[in-house]
Amino acid sequence: MRLRWIVGLVAIVLGALSCSILSLPTEPTPGMPQPSKIPETESSTPSPMEAATEGLPAVRTDLPEEAILILEPGPGSLLVSPMHVAGVAEPAWEQTLSVELLSDDGRELSGGGAMINAELGQRGRFAADIPFTVTERRNGFLRVFHSSPRDGGILHLASVGVTLAPDGADKVTAQNPHPEDLVIFVPEPGASIQGGTVRVEGFAIASFEQTLLVEVHDELGGVLGSQPVIVNAPDWGIPGPFTADIPYAVASEGAGRVVVRDISPAFGGDVHRASVEVTLQP
Repeated sequence: MRLRWIVGLVAIVLGALSCSILSLPTEPTPGMPQPSKIPETESSTPSPMEAATEGLPAVRTDLPEEAILILEPGPGSLLVSPMHVAGVAEPAWEQTLSVELLSDDGRELSGGGAMINAELGQRGRFAADIPFTVTERRNGFLRVFHSSPRDGGILHLASVGVTLAPDGADKVTAQNPHPEDLVIFVPEPGASIQGGTVRVEGFAIASFEQTLLVEVHDELGGVLGSQPVIVNAPDWGIPGPFTADIPYAVASEGAGRVVVRDISPAFGGDVHRASVEVTLQP
């Protein structure tokens, strides 16, 4: 009997100790390493798409229409003389455009004019037939532009690369309407600039190594300052933003122009040009 009583007492004591241990607080013991807690918030690791686009410029959706849109011929067209040119353009001085055909080494093969078929100050269609002569098949550039009545400087220029042939049949590709490939957002047209530096901001596609040339012209078309800029885009042929601060010096207030040029490495001339008329102050 005594042995059974002792065994029962031991069981009661052990049960009480177990309940005490289970009811102890769960605060960590100082100095003892603790297991890592699982974070309650979602992981901040970027998704594959976020990682791929991180740091890239946002796509612009507010770009205007191409100021001089060449619809025919499109890029890569095979052409024999005469070449039919057609498109849509912003208003120009006396609604007149210049059309120029260059060989791939920059020689002028032919040229002419085209009228914008719209009221003065209105956007409209244009067309022209340009004869040319080549003795063998070769690459060329069709350029359409309009100029300033003040100094004769080119205000806007667009181009398309084509193949020229002495005979045979045309193989003309069409070009679809698209937003402007070279846009200047800052400065705005008519802005008054002072302080000796012009801040230029825009959005563009650059044809060679993502590089454009930004210039500031005086009222006679002379270059007061220039600087190459790199378009901030992930790869060739993809549009992106660009910025530049161009120094200039003038003795008195006068008309000026901010010009952005996309220069071809093939012949050293412009394949695209945009500009903004401004007032320059000292």
